[in-house]
Amino acid sequence: MRDQIERIYQAINSQDLDALDGLFSDDYLDHAEGHRGVEPFKQQMRMFRAAFPDLSISIDDTVEAGDRIATRTTVTGTHTGDLMGIPPTQRPVVVSAVDIARFVDGKAVERWGGLDTFSLMVQLGVIPVPQPA
Repeated sequence: MRDQIERIYQAINSQDLDALDGLFSDDYLDHAEGHRGVEPFKQQMRMFRAAFPDLSISIDDTVEAGDRIATRTTVTGTHTGDLMGIPPTQRPVVVSAVDIARFVDGKAVERWGGLDTFSLMVQLGVIPVPQPA
């Protein structure tokens, strides 16, 4: 499974999203995003790539158990394009993500988890930095 996860992140990093087709099952279910199939996942990656053209994901940790693999990743990029209505801020971001994926016959069939969206919004200046009381 580690090999498949590395291939998924390599496809995203290299902007070769068509390479994802063979890595996801036809009935792939993303529990975090609420969609089925690889095409919505690819659309989401295109959206992030448009907002962060230099987007890069590195794998920090993996833990495998049975048919599942958990990954902790670091996502970096510079916000130079629109992101869900947020105009470009030109700010660099470093954001953590944690995902659990289930594989059957070498293909991703389910995913849980996601990006630390709160940290992303703070780094983009959309949410003010929390101050200690």
